[in-house]
Parts: sequence; C-alpha cells; structure tokens
Amino acid sequence: MSDQISIPAVYMRGGTSKGLLFNQNDLPKDKFKLDKYLLAAMGSPDLRQINGIGGATSVTSKVCIISKSKQKNVDIDYLFAQVIVDKAKVDYGPTCGNMLSAVGPFSIEKGFIDAEENETKINIRSVNTGSIIEAVVPTPNKKLKYMGDFEIDGVPGKGAPILLKFKNIVGGATGKMLPTATPLITVNGIEVTCLDISMPMVMAKASDFGIIGNETSNELNNNLELLNKIEEIRVIAGAQMGLGDVSGKVIPKFALLSKPLYGGTITSRYFTPNTCHETHAATGTNCIASACLISDTIASQISQIEVKKENKVSVEHPLGSIDCFVETSLSNKDNKNDFIVSCGIYRTSRKIMDGNIYIPENLNDH
Repeated sequence: MSDQISIPAVYMRGGTSKGLLFNQNDLPKDKFKLDKYLLAAMGSPDLRQINGIGGATSVTSKVCIISKSKQKNVDIDYLFAQVIVDKAKVDYGPTCGNMLSAVGPFSIEKGFIDAEENETKINIRSVNTGSIIEAVVPTPNKKLKYMGDFEIDGVPGKGAPILLKFKNIVGGATGKMLPTATPLITVNGIEVTCLDISMPMVMAKASDFGIIGNETSNELNNNLELLNKIEEIRVIAGAQMGLGDVSGKVIPKFALLSKPLYGGTITSRYFTPNTCHETHAATGTNCIASACLISDTIASQISQIEVKKENKVSVEHPLGSIDCFVETSLSNKDNKNDFIVSCGIYRTSRKIMDGNIYIPENLNDH
C-alpha cells in the first residue's frame, strides 16, 4: 500500500505533440477532481513540471480521455485537455489534431476497436468541438503498425502514416465560418481575419507586426513586445468573434502569415497563443489552409492560389512544412458555412510507455 493513487495510462507521441491517454472509466467524473488528477499527473503548475510527466511545454502537456461513443456512426469519443504548464488550470476549450493521431492506435491497443485487414477506419468525435474525424490507421495482418517510411517535419525518424480526415469542422466554437461576418476586420489599426474552421483563429500579416515571418520560434518567444501586441489584438478580436473575454484562455489561436520561402503555399508562425509553436498544430493547419481558399482573407491575399474541388495546401512552419488536403464545395461557394467540406492531414504516432501514472492520494498536499 502507498499514499499514491495508481491510474492506468499510455504515454504517446501524436504528430508533433506528446501526452497521456486515459480510458475515461479510469478517471473521476467530477470535473474539479479530474482537474486535480490531470494537474498532478503533469506536474503543474511548475515551469519545469518536475513533479510530473509533463515536458515543460504546451505541446508536451496534453491529455486525451477516450471512451466508446454512444452516438450513431461514431466509434470513439475523444475529450482533449490542455494542462497549462505554469498555472493550476486545465483547458477543455480547444482540441488537438496532432494528439488525435494517437487516439486511433490507443483505441485498438485497448480493445475499443477491432483491427481490420490492411487498414482500420475509425470515426472519432471531438467532444470539445463536435467535429467528426475519420482516422485511417495502418493495420497490416490486423496488427498495429507504428514504424514506417513516412516523415513529418519536427519529429526525428520515420513512422507509419495515419490519415486524419476532419469533417463538419466549420463553426465548432462560434457556429459560423466567419464569426465577424466579413473576411477582414481592423483591430488597433491592423487588418486581421477571424475564422472558425477546426480551430477558432485570428490571422494577420507578419509584416504588420514588424517581423519578416521566417523567424524561429525562440526568436519570437523572446520578443515580448511582439507577444504583448499579439495578445492585445487577440483579446479584442476574440470578443468580436463572440467568444467573450478570452484573456487567459487558449482560444482563439493566433497566426502571423507571410509568403512561402521553400515552395509551399504560405508561411505561418502559429501562437498557442502565448508562445510560438515549434512546428504547427494540425487543427490550426486546417484553418489556415482553408483560409487560403476563402476570398479576401489575409491568407488568400498572400497565397493567391486557384481554388479547386480538391486542394493541396502546404503550410511552412519553423521546422519545415505540413501539407493539408482541403475539399471544397464549389457549388456552395456563396453559402460560406458549406464551402469547406473536409481537411485531411497525414501524421504519425508512437507508443512510448504503457503502465500506470501515480499521483498523490491527498491532492491538497500536491
């Protein structure tokens, strides 16, 4: 016996993120108690997260809570939790497309889903946003395949490609593709685009913030004047998007956009929102790639690409690029909420550890 609580968990990399995955049945239903459990597991609040399993960055302090779905035509429910590194706070507002690539393999590993021959298609509902994602997981001979020849920028080595096809992703948080009703609004003298596709976002030209747009994430994170300016505009824009007071919240996200340098469609520096992402969020990629196809947005002004029914949009980020395959409904271009049909992204994942996480029995002492 011990004065710690043992909870089954799997530690996985999903895309360019990393975190813990739980069976919902192994966690408390009470939200206050759940928050305490997740904070203790990650070691928050602490900049080093030294007393937990968190990696001291937002992209390594994530939790996925998995359950068998009761909804028709849905296999798995996926609740995402962003555990804030330096605050005693768990945010259930956003979702995470990178960690989503670990949900399918976890569901097969834990017996929620039976593996099929060659590949297994799993319909996953994001509990946070209501969107439906089809994950296509490689399962040759009905066995999970983590290793392969597919590379994603920001992750050393190679893995087996997992296709994530995001559906009904428009207006998840605000009910509208364009929450401010127009592709452009002016905030503090700067033009921004506010979109709600897969992830509510505010986008602006990098040049309007006094940067080139190809800076490293470290350079931008050390630019406190820039970060303060971004936050001031994000809070004002968030209110105009109908999200209320977004101070201290992680949505909407923010992106500074510029011309591509390496043959892509557009360059993005994606803020989460208080730090620049070392690579790029999958949900944010969906939003920016879609914005490239929507008339008069900041992204479309920069990318200037021809809109087709099926579009490949390559978003350059600090460590490379990420491709997004956007399906549009050209016949519904004027019916804006129906214009973006789906977004597809290839990711890889890997199981790192399977066992138990231990947290203090008396969480008030933690």
